[in-house]
Amino acid sequence: MIQQYKTDFESFLRKAADEQQQQILVSWTEKVGAIDPLRFFANGSSLEGNRHFWYSQKDDLCLVGAGPAILDMRTAEEWEHVIESAVVHNLSSKAGTGPVAFSGMNFQQERERELWQDFPATQYRIPAFTLTKTEKEYYVTINQLVDGSNIESQITNTLGQLEQLFAEKSLPTLKTELVSKEELESQAWKRLVKEATDTIKSTELDKVVLARAMKLEFEEKLQAAGVLRNLLDTQKDSFIFAVENGSACFLGATPERLVSVESGILHTSCVAGTAPRGNNETDDQMIGDALLQDSKNREEHQYVVKMITDVIGKYSKDLLLPDGPQLLKLRQLQHLHTPVSATLLPGASLQQIVQELHPTPALGGLPKQEALDFIENKEPLERGWYGAPVGWMDSYRNGDTAVAIRSGLLDGKQAVLFAGCGVVKDSDPDMEFEETAIKFRPMLEALEVSE
Repeated sequence: MIQQYKTDFESFLRKAADEQQQQILVSWTEKVGAIDPLRFFANGSSLEGNRHFWYSQKDDLCLVGAGPAILDMRTAEEWEHVIESAVVHNLSSKAGTGPVAFSGMNFQQERERELWQDFPATQYRIPAFTLTKTEKEYYVTINQLVDGSNIESQITNTLGQLEQLFAEKSLPTLKTELVSKEELESQAWKRLVKEATDTIKSTELDKVVLARAMKLEFEEKLQAAGVLRNLLDTQKDSFIFAVENGSACFLGATPERLVSVESGILHTSCVAGTAPRGNNETDDQMIGDALLQDSKNREEHQYVVKMITDVIGKYSKDLLLPDGPQLLKLRQLQHLHTPVSATLLPGASLQQIVQELHPTPALGGLPKQEALDFIENKEPLERGWYGAPVGWMDSYRNGDTAVAIRSGLLDGKQAVLFAGCGVVKDSDPDMEFEETAIKFRPMLEALEVSE
């Protein structure tokens, strides 16, 4: 597969190197034959570097980043600067092809970072290699920093690494037994919910989202590719993501898109309000109808819709949304869901909107600052990247971000799972605890752990 464009790539890289007086990004994209994105991801473990995975079924798009990071940036402005001077070969121009930066960030600033020590506060990473699967077509992008020196060894090393990513290898499986499962500080968390409802009744705080964690220990090291395979098999209506930093891999299957942009059209989802699925079609419909009529969940959902549409309105025109929420039905859960679309205004960018939207009332609360202060002062959990935006953006100003929920952090033999729920004045601690227990299920199933 490599040989079909090896000569052209070498010529392109040499020409770019000869013309440069300073280091720049050189990016080469070529259409290739079908390759399993999950195998590409799994093969990436043999290279020195960190991996990324993104899958959106509704967009028929999968992106996989592998190989050493060409650039690790801390701001979107750095990415824009790099792209301005980049030399790019990409005959496709489809969203997600060419140079792509994978992004992630903290939920908010944290005093301690023990669990998340390998994950910076913000990250925009361009990997050496990106596989893009879109509309049943496959593209591989090679990214290199070029300054004219050591070009021969650079070409040899790059093509050798790409051969490893295309290698026909069997996918890893989990094949590990659970040693222990611990729900961290569960009784203390229920007391915190009660404290939150009391605070809401006596202050200007209207809603706060509280999260908790579950810690799992296994006999052997967990394979991220095996967990991703299970998520792909079981959570087909979600955004599947993975970000690997050092020995740790943060991954999950989230139903909640924060915001996406393609060819100037913006899409976002307002997701808040949760109920389980029924055991049969009749029960499922009854539960869904009850969710649509439930005042607590409708109130929580409307907070999210208003905040998101207020922000979107600053950066777009022709806002479209339904009159009321719909049901988003997933494998274990169903949610109140309001899709929103609009036309992006000239000069507006995906990252501007992401920065202002995060965290939405579905992940932080309302008013935003009062909710964040309560979380910072009262919640013992180290959230890290949980509940924050993860996603990607390309050089054509397309991109997508989702809210990193239904997720877990794998590190060696350990997995820490996260789940949260919105607390309002009438919230019941036991019911909120049960809601978070339901939200652990997608990751537990992916880890092949029975409840």
